[in-house]
Amino acid sequence: MLQTNDPTQLLVLLLGGSMLLLYGVKLITDSMEHAFGTKLQLAMMTLANRPLTAFGVGVVVTMITQSSTATASIMIGLVSAQLIPLAAAIVILLGASVGSTLIVQLLAFRFTDYALEFLGIGATVAFLSRKTKLRDIGHAVFSFGLVIVGLWMIGISSTPIADSSITRAIMQTLAQSPLVLVLLGMLLAAVFVSSIAAIGIVIVLASGGALPLTAALAVMLGANIGTTITPLLTALGQTNRLGRRLGVIYMGTRLVGVLVAMLLLNPLATLLTQILPNPATQVAIAHMAFNVILAIVFVPLADKLATLASGLWREPDKTKKSKKTLYYLDPDALTLPAVALSQAMREVLRMSDLTTEMLQLSIQAFEEGTKDLPKRIGNLDDRLDKLDAAIKNFLIQLNDASLNEEQARRELCLLHISTELEAIGDIVDRQLMRLARRKRRKQIAFPQPQWNDIVSYHREVLGLLQRVLAGVATQDIEIAEEVLAYRQYLNQIKREMYLRHLQQLSSGEPTDLDASSIHLEMVNAMSRISSHTCSIARAVQGDL
Repeated sequence: MLQTNDPTQLLVLLLGGSMLLLYGVKLITDSMEHAFGTKLQLAMMTLANRPLTAFGVGVVVTMITQSSTATASIMIGLVSAQLIPLAAAIVILLGASVGSTLIVQLLAFRFTDYALEFLGIGATVAFLSRKTKLRDIGHAVFSFGLVIVGLWMIGISSTPIADSSITRAIMQTLAQSPLVLVLLGMLLAAVFVSSIAAIGIVIVLASGGALPLTAALAVMLGANIGTTITPLLTALGQTNRLGRRLGVIYMGTRLVGVLVAMLLLNPLATLLTQILPNPATQVAIAHMAFNVILAIVFVPLADKLATLASGLWREPDKTKKSKKTLYYLDPDALTLPAVALSQAMREVLRMSDLTTEMLQLSIQAFEEGTKDLPKRIGNLDDRLDKLDAAIKNFLIQLNDASLNEEQARRELCLLHISTELEAIGDIVDRQLMRLARRKRRKQIAFPQPQWNDIVSYHREVLGLLQRVLAGVATQDIEIAEEVLAYRQYLNQIKREMYLRHLQQLSSGEPTDLDASSIHLEMVNAMSRISSHTCSIARAVQGDL
């Protein structure tokens, strides 16, 4: 089976090796995304503020996931959700393209002798590890072994193919039509959804003599375009214009680079032949040089590219957008859990703003000349209810099997926080506003000491809510702990208010019993709000 000229066996080796290569690359990407996906996505969002760090993030993320296509698809989702500026996303993708060339450098060396070691080590780690992250890393190492075996099978089949007179005739014909070779490279990368797999095949075929260097370089350049096809289709399927802009820029920069490289194809092949004797190394170095040069040229132009794309696809009228219930939830993002969870978080933060506004306004509804406030707060509560329902409907559509442990925890946390915010809104609208209408209808006036107590307690509860929502936005566990500790102080304030109120009732001073009843119900309602606030703090802590 190792040395054969049987056409059937050669075809089986070639197709089987290609499928094993494709499957191995996919498993590496899936395993590493499962192990580090959330942290990688967080790194993209937090380190994208400077071109150098954004470029570095792109390199590192793609080195880990081994798929610039996956990185590009994630970036399109993040840009569509407005979690990353378009210019920063362009720089990250240029870095991702460079990161994807590093595994190709490894494939250029003779790793086939170590395939069994990778398979054995990876299987052992995946089988024996109790920690999910270690198991995922073991799966990735095992998958790299599959990639090596696939390349070995392709290499075994390529030697007899290269010696065939038919192959030589075909190569001579194709050498006269480099554009056809570029299209072939595009097709390979698009079918494999991976430039790494496509270029790995090119390296093996070039090493076996089945592809002359000029032809191999043309196919390699085509693969660099083909790897942008899947992200472009993803972007065009987005309803958000930002994602479309990024997808077009991603392909456009590579098209420009390939057009220039094709004009210099023969001189490049001659130069590589003179400085590098090994065909595999020649292709790998050319692939890396192409992407590094693209980065050098286009990273400084990222802002201008973003501006140009913004001119081609203008944003819709902002006044129309303001009428939308949802700004950030995109059903297309459900296939990318990290992006979908980030979009849901942004809508939860919108709920936070609405809830805070309702609680801020609620105290004014008990003052004179504010009869329209209950209706305004009711409208805010309707918006809050719609947001809560939309977020829950969006999150339950996520495929639980595609979530890692951290993502599953975040999903549960967001569902819990959304529920608690909706509950706070209901307390403000249905209880506090009911009391405000009752106070106005009966023309009740609070004694000044009682009113001062209520205003002071309301200020404390509002501050507690604002504090915990800051912790939600930053996922700061320390803030959550501070909120839970402060609740004890609020309970003490409530007890002191209650005792002062009872003392006033028992002192024999003239007291409006309706005012007393409203006072007690207001304090109890705000106490319930503080309870829901603490429940949010526990969710931030991970205590669900």
